[in-house]
Amino acid sequence: MSGDMTPYDRKAWDEIEEWRQKRLAVRTPRVVSEGTRERLRVAGRKVRNSVRVLPGLPDFESIFVGSLEALAGLGGRAAMATVPKASVVKAYRKRGGDVDDLEDIRTLDLELIDKVKPRLGLRYTTFATAEGAGAGFAASGGGLLAAGGTVAGAGAGAAPGAALFMGTLVADAAAVLVAGHRAVAHIGAYYGYDAEHPDEQLFVLGILGLGTASEGAKLAAYAEINKLVQALARRATWDQLNQNVVTKVVQKVFTRFGFTLTKKKLGQAVPIMGIALGAGANTILLKRITDDAEHLYRERFLRERYGIETVADSSAADADSDEVVDIVNIVDAEILDEDNEPPNDDPTPAAVGDERT
Repeated sequence: MSGDMTPYDRKAWDEIEEWRQKRLAVRTPRVVSEGTRERLRVAGRKVRNSVRVLPGLPDFESIFVGSLEALAGLGGRAAMATVPKASVVKAYRKRGGDVDDLEDIRTLDLELIDKVKPRLGLRYTTFATAEGAGAGFAASGGGLLAAGGTVAGAGAGAAPGAALFMGTLVADAAAVLVAGHRAVAHIGAYYGYDAEHPDEQLFVLGILGLGTASEGAKLAAYAEINKLVQALARRATWDQLNQNVVTKVVQKVFTRFGFTLTKKKLGQAVPIMGIALGAGANTILLKRITDDAEHLYRERFLRERYGIETVADSSAADADSDEVVDIVNIVDAEILDEDNEPPNDDPTPAAVGDERT
């Protein structure tokens, strides 16, 4: 238990508890001056009016979700595959760690892990800033302005602008989420967790859920992570968890995250201001995700090391959880679908030109 911790681990655990209290505290919105509120209202009206007149945007959600789903599946797999696991293991060996693979890292002292692990958050937030600025520029100047120059001038010829606008938002959401996915997996590798394993990919999704949650939903998002940890500990209930199931779950969850994220960032459609908003929003999001990953992997590492069980937070039941993705239920549903799929055991040989799946 926590009382048996080494002094170094005890200090780390206290820091995690302090972070958790601050991270999950519901903050009171800052007071905004009437002048600022009016400027935001005007900007919001411009965005809504501009979006309404672009051809094809009434079907924005269905088009966006379909496009993001395809990008998320491809990007998610690439994110996992490009984590430099061999380099992580090599870094520990240089410091005298007796490790052959990532899982061996979990036998090391946290103090050694802290000496080896680089500050990855800065690397990923730098990428997010540049990508967000580019998306903000494309969505504002390249999208809406190309659609007619002004709101009043947008008409039938605005379709290319609408397509560019929607494509930019899809690409931005996918790029940020894939970067966040890889950042979390990269951080997890330094704590000994291989995100290419199907169950570990679910934990990565849980961290992304907390990172993208609003103030009102972060308690529910943290509770979802605890549900995931408990479910993964009871492996017998998910003995049929495989890569096919997880790939479907990743696509669904990425799509939900991406659409929620994009609705929050529609302010990028305001010309000029969109560049700053795009860069700032991506930077804040990646910083939050990487910071959450650092603390949550440390928490999980110490819980497993000392047998500290997760405790359900009663206040999470009262939290606004409408936007929180219930990953555990999605996994259960996908496993059930997998079980109910009829086996493809037709002994009849396929005729020439007859495609069988």
